[in-house]
Amino acid sequence: MSLRFVVTASTIGTLIEWYDFFAYASISPYIAAKFFPKEDPAAAVILTWLVFATGFVVRPLGAAVFGHLGDRVGRKTTFLATLLLMGTSTFLIGLLPTYDQVGIMAPILLAALRILQGVALGGEFGGAVTYVLEHAPQDKRAFYAGFLSATPPLGLGLSSLTLVATAFTLPKADFEAWGWRVPFLVSIVLTLFGFWLRLRLAETPLFEKIKAEGNISRIPIVEAFAKHPLYMLVGIAVAAGHAVMAYTATGYIFPYLTNALKWNPVDANMAVGAASIAQLPFYILNAYMADRVGRRRIYMAGLVMGLAVFYPIYYALAGVRSVALASLLIFVLILTTAFTFSVLGTALAELFPTRVRYTGMSLAFNIGIGLFGGFTPSIVQTLGVVFNNPLAGVLLYTYAVVAVALVVALKWLPETAQRQLA
Repeated sequence: MSLRFVVTASTIGTLIEWYDFFAYASISPYIAAKFFPKEDPAAAVILTWLVFATGFVVRPLGAAVFGHLGDRVGRKTTFLATLLLMGTSTFLIGLLPTYDQVGIMAPILLAALRILQGVALGGEFGGAVTYVLEHAPQDKRAFYAGFLSATPPLGLGLSSLTLVATAFTLPKADFEAWGWRVPFLVSIVLTLFGFWLRLRLAETPLFEKIKAEGNISRIPIVEAFAKHPLYMLVGIAVAAGHAVMAYTATGYIFPYLTNALKWNPVDANMAVGAASIAQLPFYILNAYMADRVGRRRIYMAGLVMGLAVFYPIYYALAGVRSVALASLLIFVLILTTAFTFSVLGTALAELFPTRVRYTGMSLAFNIGIGLFGGFTPSIVQTLGVVFNNPLAGVLLYTYAVVAVALVVALKWLPETAQRQLA
């Protein structure tokens, strides 16, 4: 089995999971209208993003469950399961009845499926990064893992552009009635394709080695926290810094454009989708550079860039009505995460030994992402309402968390570019 196929199958499977997860964000204006009472549109938007956040809250649970399986049973079997769970949950969201049809049961069912999505994603990215790193040569680990890192913005871009294509294909009445469901429903085809690819993968050499030696961890979650507490805390902090910046750029941007600036949701998705896809080469470039200049420098460069551009760009968007110009500005917002996320998975996975790599990396990543990033759109939106300023949350929340992450990375994140995986 070639390294190219390993990377391709892992990347496509992870891309499908991010597409499924981000479809909710792309369709959030329609979810607010279809699954919540119409009497208070502002409350419906906040509730929509709170349900979005439930998928993040449970990600540490998914990391614990699937991390345990990945470190005990194997990497391949585990991320086959995450893909099936994510794909099934996403497809079922596309079949849910609306609030007008079943009342309060509509948001309850939506939240339940969103929770299953979060559990699946909690085990997916850590497993995929671990799988690729344990196959890659030492001097190209970040580069090969960089293809996985590029999947979140590509998933967001594809989900946004799927919605745009559907909106242009269908009459407006049909799109409003049922066409918004299409991005969810097509996920089942993508899931089956990803599952077929992953079935052809073999287990990683490093895991097979410790399994043959009888060196499997009995309780990986306990070992990860007991033997590597500093790495767990540092990992959580640096994951949080990326997550808050990323979901300010790719999550809060939707309510900001559609509610604060009164953009049409289709135009908003066109701008965000084009911006997301356009900066994909920079993820690979930054991952390539991380094998030469180190993971810490690339990660910290992204945080510094975010602190420099986020508020000015959001402020400038208030005076923009052109989809092309807005897409260019959003491109710069998301580009900051091409620095942080291109190396985040690699840097975290390299902190831990093979015995607990899946668990340690997944937990640190998903606690940081889940407890800080998932609530970002809701927190920033709520602070905007409280202070009657849609940008208040960007300053009071986004900037604060990113600044803390920068200090932690500078003082405590070790450089692992030359470290041999053990």
